Formats: sequence, structure tokens, C-alpha cells
Amino acid sequence: MHKKANAKIGPGDFCQKIMNDNFVFCIFCETSQENKVETLLRKLGYKVISALVERNAVKNGKLVKELRSVIPGYVFFENNTEPDWIEICKSKYIYYPLHYPDNQKKLKDNDLNFIKWLNGNNGKINISKAMKIGNKIRFIDGPLMELEKYIVKINKGQKCAGIKLQGEKINNIIWLSYELAAAPHPAANHPRG
Repeated sequence: MHKKANAKIGPGDFCQKIMNDNFVFCIFCETSQENKVETLLRKLGYKVISALVERNAVKNGKLVKELRSVIPGYVFFENNTEPDWIEICKSKYIYYPLHYPDNQKKLKDNDLNFIKWLNGNNGKINISKAMKIGNKIRFIDGPLMELEKYIVKINKGQKCAGIKLQGEKINNIIWLSYELAAAPHPAANHPRG
């Protein structure tokens, strides 16, 4: 298990992708109503930024992959001007826009860098690959390998790891899934002669 609870995800940690020079905003909404809020934002003409994580789940006794909200209750979107907050906040599912102490609502610094990184991954965080080495988990591919220094907890039973985001306002733990890769057969390293 990795412990870096005080590590901050900084500007150099995520790839920078220009998002058409638009401003990025975040709305807090009722959990599990993110799709309805996204539909409303699209209807009002805003570009929604997908924020999904691929997770393994057991459904009817079978392991299936499903997409879930990266941070339940958060919806991200971009626009080239300040949005019409009065119109947006009329929805019964929307609580309020994220804002900073200076009352600015445009995402900035580490919050913005995380969303740029997510957008650079097409709005979806895929399942990582890992190997079990003794009683340790080693990530060999995917976002958990890239973000390994920010892991604060590993749940081996659920095959997921918690990443601590420490942005200015977005400072949640997000849970990312992994799959164990098959270990190479010992005979593969010793060719028969």
C-alpha cells in the first residue's frame, strides 16, 4: 500500500491539453442525477466534459465493466464566457456552482489541470493492469501506473485503488479499478534444451 496523503497533484503531473481556450466550470448536483444535468447543459448550449471511470462490478453473479461518475455529484462543462447561472440553477437537481474564496467560478490551478488531464483521456479513466508480487500490487499499465504516487489506499478485494486529489476545491478520493495480469509461467523463462 502506498501512503502519500499529503501529496498534491500539481500542474506538471497531468498532460496539458488546450480545450479551445474555453473556461471550465463545475456544478454540484444531486448524486446519480449527473446524466440529467449533463442533458440540461447540452440543451442550453454548453459543452459537457465527460468525467467517467471504468469499473469492474458484479451483476447477476458475473463480472461486468461499467462506467460511473469519477466524482459523484460533480458535472463539468466548458464555455467561452461566464454561463447564465440563474438559468442553469433552475434545475431541481443542481445545488450550486463550484466557486473559490474570491467568488470566481472558473476552474483554476490543480482543479483545472485534473479536468484537462481527464479531457485528454476522452473523459474516461480506463481500468489499469497490475501484477501481484508477493503480497504487494504493482501497476504495470494504465492510469494507476501514471498516478501511483497519489495512491492512498488499495482495496485488493474490490481490485481498486484510491487516488487523493488535492486541488483547490476538488480534493476527493477517486477509486480506480485494476485487473491482475497473468503472471508468466515459470517454464517460459527456462527454455527446454
